[in-house]
Amino acid sequence: MNAYELAQYLEVAFYPDEDIAKTAVMLRKQADEIKALHQILGYEGVEVGQEYLDECVADLRKAQEK
Repeated sequence: MNAYELAQYLEVAFYPDEDIAKTAVMLRKQADEIKALHQILGYEGVEVGQEYLDECVADLRKAQEK
C-alpha cells in the first residue's frame, strides 16, 4: 500500500473525521514532495534511497514550523 492508497483508505474508513482528513492530505502532500525530490535528484544524476528522502522531508517540515 502506498501513501495515496493509505490516504484513500483512511478517508473512507473514518469518514467524516476531520483529523483523519487532515492526515490524508498530509500523506498525499508528503508523497508528492518525495516524488518531486526524486525527480530533481534524478535530473542531477543523483540516486538516493527512500529513507534518506524521508529524513530530508522531515527536516524541511521542522524548519518550516519554526
